Amino acid sequence: MKRNSLAFFSVILLTGAILFSCGGKKQGESKQLTFDSISVKETTHLFNDTTKPACELNIHFTYITKALNKAVQDSMNNSLIALCFGDEYAGKAPRASVMQYKVAYAKGYKNDVEQFYLEDVKNNPGDELNHAWYNYSKNIRSKVMFNKDGVMVYKVDTYEYTGGAHGNHTSLFLNFDLLTGKKIHLKDLFKDGYEQELTRLLLAELEKQNKVTTESELEDIGYFITEPLSPTENFYLNEDGLSFFYNVYEIAPYVMGTTEIKVPFSAIESLLKEGNPAEELE
Repeated sequence: MKRNSLAFFSVILLTGAILFSCGGKKQGESKQLTFDSISVKETTHLFNDTTKPACELNIHFTYITKALNKAVQDSMNNSLIALCFGDEYAGKAPRASVMQYKVAYAKGYKNDVEQFYLEDVKNNPGDELNHAWYNYSKNIRSKVMFNKDGVMVYKVDTYEYTGGAHGNHTSLFLNFDLLTGKKIHLKDLFKDGYEQELTRLLLAELEKQNKVTTESELEDIGYFITEPLSPTENFYLNEDGLSFFYNVYEIAPYVMGTTEIKVPFSAIESLLKEGNPAEELE
């Protein structure tokens, strides 16, 4: 009997040690991360003539300078670079990717606009030419939103104006498992077949936000003209749960702006996988 009791308590202690070790490692990964940023502000005029229209590029790029695992650091930085500047820049050093993007943006502006500008000047002499339509701008600003219990959330806000009535603003999010450096997708968090029930919960939250009780009332407001509601991979994690972020035009017209739907862990507990990357946050 005594031997059985000792064996039982040994199992309990071992299990506790394993759980503490996993939780401690997740916390350690979060605490170990350090960051830096690169800022660029550049104005490029057509034909290199300061009297002509120009494009303005503003970048504030945050990247990882240190992690417990160098392979994880490199993998995550590649994902951050790809999100901010495009897949073709992934694999380069952070500063090199920013500088190469800066050169490519200015070159692309000139290639796209200079010939049209010359033709417009020729066809509209004097003050009839609308120079403002040839002034382009792009702002890219990124930051770490959340870093705790082995989960890091990264946000990129982009604004781009290429002539016309208004520019376009987007916000994109990446969630990382710091133990692996891999991006966290919905399929990593939820059990198979989660889509229908999660969509129902999102719809209920959106109705609550807009103080209505039916989907048809949301449609009357202006939702779902472009696309029906479904769980988006553009989400972010924190201690409260998941927030799903829909940019303009995704589920509503431009005039309605962006839509953010927050779902607490308590509402989706039955849908989550055991051992999912965000389990420490629940």
